[in-house]
Amino acid sequence: MAQLKNVNGESNTYINKSMVVSIVSLATKEIKGVIDVYQPTKLSLRRMFNRNIGKGVRIKYTNLGILIDIYVIVSVDCEVNDVVYRIQQNVKNSITSLLPITIKAINVHIMDAEKNSL
Repeated sequence: MAQLKNVNGESNTYINKSMVVSIVSLATKEIKGVIDVYQPTKLSLRRMFNRNIGKGVRIKYTNLGILIDIYVIVSVDCEVNDVVYRIQQNVKNSITSLLPITIKAINVHIMDAEKNSL
């Protein structure tokens, strides 16, 4: 849970990491071309992500802001650069409109490409 102080230092805001992960995951899934967020299923893959990944998203709090890593599966017929840019913009807009958090970086990792079954 992150603790944030307002400008005057008078009060604290506590933000649960799972809430941020949920916002990021939902904002990512809204983008056309994203099939799903990547969730490792094997135990060895979970260890690789240090069990710090949830819903295909990893959040790290720093003094300068939060670092967001998003792992996605995209459609084969999408324009990858465009999808990545739209994910970053949608996540940034969703978080800044809902939470008083500074975002240091949003990294999008393409884990797989599949045909869209729709």
